[in-house]
Amino acid sequence: MMKRIEDAREHYRSSGRQASILFFVLSDLSKIDPMYQFSLDGYKELYARSIEESKSNMTPERLKNIMKQHMVNVYKQTCKSLFERHKLLLAVQMIVSIKLADGEINREEWLFFLRGGQVMDRD
Repeated sequence: MMKRIEDAREHYRSSGRQASILFFVLSDLSKIDPMYQFSLDGYKELYARSIEESKSNMTPERLKNIMKQHMVNVYKQTCKSLFERHKLLLAVQMIVSIKLADGEINREEWLFFLRGGQVMDRD
């Protein structure tokens, strides 16, 4: 019985990982405008709603549906409280943060893209 529970928990770990990444993306929005504040309790309710709205009984398919539904719910719900000029930034941050965590984007290359290269003194 414990083995089954642990297997189920491990199977859903990637969904929880993505949810935590998205929460920290929302938390970082306060750096753009201090007005953007999001509560963990509200976020947990949103995640629970995403689980309820994902419609699939098969485990691998259900996991994909939960992750997709949650991404959509986070974006839609958050956009209700964002200025129009910050909505595209939210979308980019959500995708890049997930891709960075999955190793699909190289962190050093992303930082180079954001900040540019450094000029080094040539002695």
